[in-house]
Amino acid sequence: MNKRMMAALLVVGLGATACSGDTEPPVGPGGDQGGTTTEGPADTSRARDFYDNYEEDREADGAGAMPNAAPTGAGGAMDAGAPDVSEPLPVPPGPPGPFDDNRFEDVGDAPWVETAEAPESTFALDVDTGSFSVAQGFLDQGTRPDPDSIRVEEWVNAFGYGDAPPDDGAIGLTVESGAAPRAEDGTALVRVGVSTQEISDEERPPANITFVIDTSGSMDLQDRLGLVKASLALLVESLRPDDTISIVTYGDSAEPVLEPTSVSDAGRILNAIEDLQPGGSTNMESGLRMGYSQAREGLREDGINVVVLASDGVANVGLTDADGLTQEITQAGEDGIHLVTVGYGMGNYNDTLMEQLANRGDGFYSYIDTFEEAERLFVEELTPTLTVVAADSKAQVVFDEEQVARYRLIGYQNRGLETEDFLDDTVDAGELGAGHQVSALYEVVPATEVDPGSSLGTVSLRWRAPDSGVNEQLDADILWPEAGESTDSLLLAGLVADTAELLKGNSVATERGLTLEDLAEQARTLADRDVQGADEILKFIQRAQELPPAPEGGEDDWQD
Repeated sequence: MNKRMMAALLVVGLGATACSGDTEPPVGPGGDQGGTTTEGPADTSRARDFYDNYEEDREADGAGAMPNAAPTGAGGAMDAGAPDVSEPLPVPPGPPGPFDDNRFEDVGDAPWVETAEAPESTFALDVDTGSFSVAQGFLDQGTRPDPDSIRVEEWVNAFGYGDAPPDDGAIGLTVESGAAPRAEDGTALVRVGVSTQEISDEERPPANITFVIDTSGSMDLQDRLGLVKASLALLVESLRPDDTISIVTYGDSAEPVLEPTSVSDAGRILNAIEDLQPGGSTNMESGLRMGYSQAREGLREDGINVVVLASDGVANVGLTDADGLTQEITQAGEDGIHLVTVGYGMGNYNDTLMEQLANRGDGFYSYIDTFEEAERLFVEELTPTLTVVAADSKAQVVFDEEQVARYRLIGYQNRGLETEDFLDDTVDAGELGAGHQVSALYEVVPATEVDPGSSLGTVSLRWRAPDSGVNEQLDADILWPEAGESTDSLLLAGLVADTAELLKGNSVATERGLTLEDLAEQARTLADRDVQGADEILKFIQRAQELPPAPEGGEDDWQD
């Protein structure tokens, strides 16, 4: 029994002897009053305790016991016939370093496309932001991000650009253009901004959330299982009492820990979180299959149904790649059960698998390595955006060959679709939740002298309304900008994209001779104008200026 559990029992015992005039509210079995039933910010102290005291609690639970202690009998002497263990056993390997055996997949460059050869550009919309969070994690470890970890659109989508939600309908479309700040003369930068309708917490449907938690040996760290526990506790404190949570864990095999349980019984959920213990190999396949089974058991026909996979992405038992798990994940998506993947802990971390699973599960991918990031995702962002308002969302830009000589889409390399896929409503694309904002950036080179306000082409969005199943489309013109005009939002988006491309080593950024010093100067200018998000990217660039590139990762089979 750990110290926190002992404290909880003492509180219950003292409460039993209190006088009947005590005005304190009754405490549930987990030391909580159960559910979020009052206005105001959620109480995060229990969640903070899970994180801050993880190492201490593991020692109290016996995890810190020496593995080479000799077995003894009742009198303390070695049992008869026991093997001689006078020699100490080998010390097990320590936890992985932050650069050991991480798995990232280079999505490639963002090359120029000749308009005469391919005037259409088609891609699935993507709301992931995990790549930028991973980059921040690298800075925290004292290096610049691994170039292979950078997906430019996820950096761009980690920032807001002030796009208003639609007045009517599920999706709003903003198109803005201006001179590309660091490109050759005449090149324009275009931002396609997509925003979705907002739904208040009171208006959203009830949620059925199934957590599938990796409790293998590699998760036995404060910024992994400790932060997972904190994340769950934060969510419990921010959900409504009519929402439900269930928990499945997996190591060597999957185990059901908590059947679908109303958040009104928060004490029971928190006790289940308290009892999570690490150990074993990593059978992600078994965990996901049981998690989907649990989600179907608690399925809410009129509500939100989601599986949240919390893991470092390692899978070494059963099926171990996204392709092998595709059928199960895709079928669940068609049944209305979406997959959100949340990555924890750098070092022996599989970013590639976590990102691909979310793409195929009609959900999104995030990465967390601090308590503050957990608060942002699980308190502020998760539940509102789980309400899907636009299914299979995709975009197509068609450029005018007479106006545009060539163009390039900055990012979205692994979200590309064929031209004919845009009107094929059976093609799987991206899911957009309430309150989501997505941006895509293009650089455009004119074919000839173009008059300001002339149309360069059109952008079209297409999606399916989840309730009616009807496919809808929204179109807008792309206009050539006035000379020298660019909005602050466009400048910010271009700055974030240039930073990502420079650190990734993309060919266009290299050819232009971009430097972090140049980018920091523009970030400072935007920050001086109080442009939202400019301070954050300025601090990021300044930290990157002082740090060396990420080292080559080593091999590491720690715990698993």
